[in-house]
Amino acid sequence: MPETREMVFHYIQRLAGPDGEDAYHSLVEANDAIVPFLIEAFRAERSPAIRAELVEIVWQHRLPETVGFLAEALDDPAPEVWKSALDGLVTLAGQAAISILVSAKQRTQGGEKADWIDEALEQIREQENHGEHGGHGE
Repeated sequence: MPETREMVFHYIQRLAGPDGEDAYHSLVEANDAIVPFLIEAFRAERSPAIRAELVEIVWQHRLPETVGFLAEALDDPAPEVWKSALDGLVTLAGQAAISILVSAKQRTQGGEKADWIDEALEQIREQENHGEHGGHGE
């Protein structure tokens, strides 16, 4: 596994540079085994822009077990990070995502974030009503 960790951190270092798009796609297209390393990197990352990208890369892997991580990212103080987490929860959908969003809404004192959470809940419910959701996160 050390080579996997090294590969992940190599690409993460490139995210903010001129090769950022290639690094992003390399991480999205990599084996799902990299996801724990992406989460580890997220927790250590100082840059909100890179944290937001890491959240997106994690949910692009579409692993239902990452909804807990997305819940954690939803509490990030940077709007670009929690908005990326919302996108991931909408993508994964399912009852787990709905529960996380309802709980987050209860902790949020109105404002922009509450509006975004409402929109995410509405999108998930629309997906479920139209049969577009594949059962992830249930």
